[in-house]
This record gives sequence, C-alpha cells and structure tokens, in this order.
Amino acid sequence: MRHFYAADNGELADPPQWLRQSQEKLANIQRRLSRMQPGSKNYQEMVQKYRLLHEHIANQRRDFIHKESRRIANAWDAVCVRGDDLAELFRNPNRGNAAMDGYGAFRECLRYKLERQGKALIAVDRYAPTSRTCSECGMVLDSAVSYKRRLWTCPKCGAVHDREVNAAKNIKAEGLAQYQRTRKRKAA
Repeated sequence: MRHFYAADNGELADPPQWLRQSQEKLANIQRRLSRMQPGSKNYQEMVQKYRLLHEHIANQRRDFIHKESRRIANAWDAVCVRGDDLAELFRNPNRGNAAMDGYGAFRECLRYKLERQGKALIAVDRYAPTSRTCSECGMVLDSAVSYKRRLWTCPKCGAVHDREVNAAKNIKAEGLAQYQRTRKRKAA
C-alpha cells in the first residue's frame, strides 16, 4: 500500500520517514545477527540492540497513530471508513504492510477518540464498489480497478481519478448517506 490513508479532499497520509529509517536499521541488525555465533558475547549484545530497536519502533508507531487519530478526531464531526475485516486485510499479499503500519490500532484509537467527543465513526460496507465508482457521475465500472493502476478515466464523463482518493470520496458519500438514514430511523 502506498499510503497510510487517503482523505476525500486528496490528502494522503504516510507514516513519518524516520519510522521507515528505523525499520531499515532493524533489517540491518537482523542480517548481522544471522551471521553471528549464537551464545557469543557479540551475539548477546546484538540481541539487546535488536530488542531496544523493536521497542523504539513500536513507540514511534504508537506516537504517530495517536497524533494522527487525535488530529482527525478534532478536525471532523464524523469520520467514514471502509469496514474491512482486518484479519483478511492482513492476509492479502498486496497489502502486506497493513499489519506492520498499525491500521487496526489506528482505527481503534480513532473510534474511541471520536466516541469521547460525541462524534461518529461510520463504517461503510466493505463490499461497496468504492474504488470503481466514478465520484463525479456515479457510473460503476464492470471490473475492479487493479491495485497496480493508480489512475483511471471514467468512460462516461471523462473524469480522471486517483484510485485511493476516488474511493475516499465514495466512502464519504456512502457513509454520510448511511448516517442520515440511521438518524431518520432514530427520530421516527
């Protein structure tokens, strides 16, 4: 996955660069550790560095998740997300870094922060055709848009869409419609 999340206004968020740099350091330590003799003093020292770096990366990820979820919770009255099954998302080879980036923790932090402020987190059906629906005219493509294809053009209106931003716009529209329907049911 190229981005941590995409907003309907075109904003794309990524984990900070220093988090990626720490993960590269971790890979370097793992390589060096694999070449050492288990039980030696150098091996034990490298294992300690490995443990400390893992803890450091976890803290960096947690910090990013809390800051980003707080920023979103403060900025919006309602947040719409696709209701993906996280276990299935993590098994998908095209989205291998989803578990590593902390999507589940991010969604949970966002949920409870919105809940504390009396705001709504709206989960849109994961089977809704959000990435292959034109957000301009509403036309739905017959086939899914490939993960490798970042841009696509609507054959009906000619609008050029970024796959992720278009999906975010459609998720927002579907989520707000869903929110209005539930408010009408509660009022009736």
